[in-house]
Amino acid sequence: MAAGIAQGLKTEYQEGTERLRQEFEQTRSGRNVLRGRTSLVDSLCHQLWRHHISPDLSSPAGFALVAIGGYGRGSLAPYSDIDILFLSDGEAPARELKDQIRAFSQDLWDLRLKLSPTTRTIEDCDRLHRDNPEFNISLLDCRMLAGDYGLYRRLHDQVVPRTVLRDWQELVTLLAEVNEARHQQAGNTIFHLEPNIKDAPGGLRDYNVASWLALLNGFARAKQWCDPLDYFPPSLRDRAQEAREFLISVRCFLHYRAGRDDNQLNWEAQQAAADAHVGYEGGAPDAAEWMRQYFRQARVLNRLFATMVDEVVPARSSLFQQFQSWRSRLSTDEFSCVNGRILLQQPAALVSPGHFFNAFEFMAQHGLRFASSTDQRIEHALPAIAALNLSGPERWEYLRRTLIRPHAADALRTMQELGVLGLLLPEFRAVESLVVRDYYHRYTVDEHTFRAIESLHALKPEKKTTQRTIANLMEEIERPDLLMLALLLHDVGKGVSDEEHVMAGLEIAMQVCRTFGLAPEEEEMVCYLVGYHLDLSAAMRRDIFDPETIHSLAKKVGTPERLKMLALLTYADIGAVNPTALSTWKAENLWRVYFLTANYLNRSVDDERFHEAGEDDQVARIRLLAPQLGRRLRDFLEGLPQRYLRIHSAEEIIEHVNMASQLKSAPVQTLLKRLRTDFVLTVITNDRPSLFATLAGVLAGWGMNILKADAFSNESGVVVDRFVFSDRFKTLEMNLQEWERFRASFHDVLSGAVPLEKLARKRNGALKVPKVKVETSITFDQKSSSHSTIVEVVGQDRTGLLHRMAAVFAECGCNIEVALIDTEGESAIDTFYLRMAERKLAEEECAQLKASLEVELDG
Repeated sequence: MAAGIAQGLKTEYQEGTERLRQEFEQTRSGRNVLRGRTSLVDSLCHQLWRHHISPDLSSPAGFALVAIGGYGRGSLAPYSDIDILFLSDGEAPARELKDQIRAFSQDLWDLRLKLSPTTRTIEDCDRLHRDNPEFNISLLDCRMLAGDYGLYRRLHDQVVPRTVLRDWQELVTLLAEVNEARHQQAGNTIFHLEPNIKDAPGGLRDYNVASWLALLNGFARAKQWCDPLDYFPPSLRDRAQEAREFLISVRCFLHYRAGRDDNQLNWEAQQAAADAHVGYEGGAPDAAEWMRQYFRQARVLNRLFATMVDEVVPARSSLFQQFQSWRSRLSTDEFSCVNGRILLQQPAALVSPGHFFNAFEFMAQHGLRFASSTDQRIEHALPAIAALNLSGPERWEYLRRTLIRPHAADALRTMQELGVLGLLLPEFRAVESLVVRDYYHRYTVDEHTFRAIESLHALKPEKKTTQRTIANLMEEIERPDLLMLALLLHDVGKGVSDEEHVMAGLEIAMQVCRTFGLAPEEEEMVCYLVGYHLDLSAAMRRDIFDPETIHSLAKKVGTPERLKMLALLTYADIGAVNPTALSTWKAENLWRVYFLTANYLNRSVDDERFHEAGEDDQVARIRLLAPQLGRRLRDFLEGLPQRYLRIHSAEEIIEHVNMASQLKSAPVQTLLKRLRTDFVLTVITNDRPSLFATLAGVLAGWGMNILKADAFSNESGVVVDRFVFSDRFKTLEMNLQEWERFRASFHDVLSGAVPLEKLARKRNGALKVPKVKVETSITFDQKSSSHSTIVEVVGQDRTGLLHRMAAVFAECGCNIEVALIDTEGESAIDTFYLRMAERKLAEEECAQLKASLEVELDG
């Protein structure tokens, strides 16, 4: 291209792009940007066509330029791809214009546009590309740009309709499979800490897929082009348009902010979008409130996608058809089931509250979805039901019948989407789509609640074992409906105050119970569970083998039934925070807390044997398994705390005795084992200054994330330190040969052969910038343990944190009896049982230690 023409196009594009950016800064309207950029690129294509292909935009014959995909829809975000089709009537025109096509494309690339050109014959467009169904789908958005208009009309009026009508079922199925795989990669949830607003569930692609499915459905029914909106569920049509407008504006903001095609709504971008009021009308929102708006809109698009897939995509296998046929037998006088969707047998009866709420109970029992027509009729009937002003006891009865069903969470989500849940429980509206912005809670408060309820209904006891677990408790509790109500209410206080949400939630729970007409003992149970729903989690951050911890918890709980309910609520609450919050060791620790507290409450024989004779039984078992240990066993156990015997099996203790016996020849003994998802390292060596801190430093140097730690020593000065950790970089998981180097590094550092600082520098690299700033908090507890001072440190999680704290403890002369390590998002919550010269710390020593920790952690 001549330099003058190239410069003119570059200037036109740059000035047009800058004008659109400035308009967006003023209006925050993404729709105007999409239209404006589409028009701008159209102008470039027309000029390049005249320069390279033909001076006449309607020539040459047998060749055309067609916009497809997002460009064809007129939806070009600031830095999105530009999809164009060079359409040829047979091979000859494209072959003759090969050099011109290359030059045309190169000029657009030189303007730094992300161009995706493809050259196809009209015949090629008339077949289903099973290996690339996206191409066939992109033709649904075809739009004429230049060239032979008659050729384009053949594509638009004949080829695309013929392909769609001929291959409709297969095309729809391929489209659904591709996008369901996309959803599966994202965990089938809209809830991500940093969502991709284009490709994540609830993103713009969900809207586009729903539109394509609607268009294909229209073709199949009307045999001609149609408006996809006409085939959207009426109840979602307007809301889907509003949600799309919101996400389009957000996408434009992200592109302009990054200066590239960036669709990731990361932590910093969320704050920036809130500050800029993108898509938000009203006052100045904080980032949490702005994300609340995002999730509301994402929910709409995700529901639209799911509805269109269910209603348009044909049954994909005979097995699927058999399953849906089986479900259809669930039909009753009130409801029928067709293809897995609930239809109303008597739509006019919805004005009756019993019939209206029976629909949700039916859904909760069978796990089916409403048909689109059912959604619409329920929304139309809702004002009449609301006008009845149902009494509190009536509302509780309808809600209770849904809560106790196996698919209650699905029904509750649908009730919320249709506005029904707020009718039964108005207090729940305060947490609808409410975001807890701490980089730990993945889900909004309402979705967290639904997932917690879902997890309890999913509990199934193991049939092949007689060992009791959390799942057994679900079958043992007397009032599961009260537990579900407490779960529904446990976080409603966050809609009032996140800082004091327990007290706020307790006040709301009391009012709800009285409105519902619950009996005093029922109200007491619900309010207890809401008011104390964090206590078991707090107990897990204490030494649960310290009798004072269990006695204190038992005193708060009072009865075995309360304990069972609280254990179940805690299990559900932790597990619903994010997919990894309830780790294996945390679940096991929760069961231990329950078991020890239950034994204390029941005053069982097991409890007495565990506390008073358990050590003798354990030692007897060890002697039976390994009689060759002889006096070595007694010497090793002498001076070790009872806790050591309680948390280690006989087999583990035998291993430890044998390791300790080899210290003279190999002064650092290590044992590394793989758990389900984590690793456990045991180090046995002779005590020395800063030993625990050094071991933690080596783990940090390897980039390991310490989850839990124990430290024990006997009268001979032999130390048994155990660390449970996750392998963040999969160093050990992916490289078995690294296990030996990993173990050897502890000997190298403790012997002085390798400085700890060298290992740390080699492994850690650059510091990660925290997403959320966590203020350091240090508290001392002298009451909860009779033998140790308990120190709880809450601070910014970072590599090497435990090493640094342990080093401070060592410098201050403190010995770590127990270390309980926990991480919640960006927050490290670590608890230490400390002694100094075989006693608790004095008040002045606590003050000195606190000052030293603050200097180390905040510095």
